[in-house]
Order: sequence, then structure tokens, then C-alpha cells
Amino acid sequence: MSKFFTTLTMLAFCLPVAPLQADEQGEQEEVWRLLASQSQASGEFVQELSDEEGELLERSRGRYAVLRPGYFRWEISSPDQQLIVVSGSKLWHYDRDLAAATRRDTSENREFTPLELLAGESDELKEKFNTQTIGPSQVRLIPTFPQAGFAWVEVTWERNAVIAMVVEDRSGQLISLALTPDLEPVELTATDFDFVPPAGVDVYEPSDY
Repeated sequence: MSKFFTTLTMLAFCLPVAPLQADEQGEQEEVWRLLASQSQASGEFVQELSDEEGELLERSRGRYAVLRPGYFRWEISSPDQQLIVVSGSKLWHYDRDLAAATRRDTSENREFTPLELLAGESDELKEKFNTQTIGPSQVRLIPTFPQAGFAWVEVTWERNAVIAMVVEDRSGQLISLALTPDLEPVELTATDFDFVPPAGVDVYEPSDY
């Protein structure tokens, strides 16, 4: 699995929250309203992984698709080719270069990743985060539950669409996502998130390790 996705699933720690000003409440409520209103989304992404000194370690590109609640597709096209699909209770990670696929059960006790903010139930997620306003249309979400795989995530939006996310893991590394939503998105259904491993691909289950 890519270093980027591995970093997303690391154990988290919680940060203190600064006192909130009255005019910050609007921005903080807006991000939850926005996430709740996005029943589906698709587009292109650029993701970068930097160390604690700011040095770029990894950059990749691809496409994403979200159907709320519970469906997510993250397809890396360069520099390698990988696919991550969440469909109901199943999570698949498919590495085309290695011709290998791993299947996991999402109902198992596991770490929560920032990408699940795009596909989860907003009302439930809201109860699991403290929020800080850091700028117009930009907030920092700090998890308050032990299953989070990150220290904080900053979400930036524009014209009712999330356009950027920045994540800090527990080692101080930063993961930056630039999202470009499709201007004319195709209507998504649950079948768009079905995944069947191609013939000849090795399939692994967690019990195989």
C-alpha cells in the first residue's frame, strides 16, 4: 500500500482547541452543512506528502468519486497505479503494478481516515471533532476519538465544494490534497463502486497475514 495511504491510517493524538470567537461559529457550521449537502462528488486530485521540515516526499495524481453515505473511490494514476474502493462494508485496495488486491471489512475495529469525511454521515461526524476557524471558508477539524488516524485535518471549500484538505499525522508529516471537482459530474450509483479483482490478480484477506 502507498506511503500516503499508510500515513492516513496511523494512530492519532488530540490537540487543544483555542477559545472560539462568536464570528467563527458561522464558518464551523458551514463546513458541516457543506459536507451534509454533498450527496455525491467526483473529480481529479493531486496529493503530496511532505516531511516535518516541509520537504516533498511523494506526489501523485488521479481521480476520486464519493456517494454518501459509505461509498468512496480513490484511483491513483501516476506515478504508480492503485485503486482504493469503499463500498458498504467492503474496502478494497488494488495495486495494478503488483497485480494484487487486499479486501477488508469496514465493520472491523480500525483507524478512521480523513478521506472518510467526504463519505460519512455528517451529523455523526460532527460529534467526533472539535473545530477551529483558520480563515474564510477554511476550518481545522481535530478528532476527539481514538480511532482517528491523524492529528488534525484542515478543510477548504469554494462555491459549495471541498477543494483542498491538509492532514498532519502523528509524526508531523503533512499530506496535502488539491481537489478539482468535475464541472459536469455524472450521476453516481452504488454499482459504480463495485469492484471485482481481474483474472490473475492475487487476493489477500487480513487473515492471510
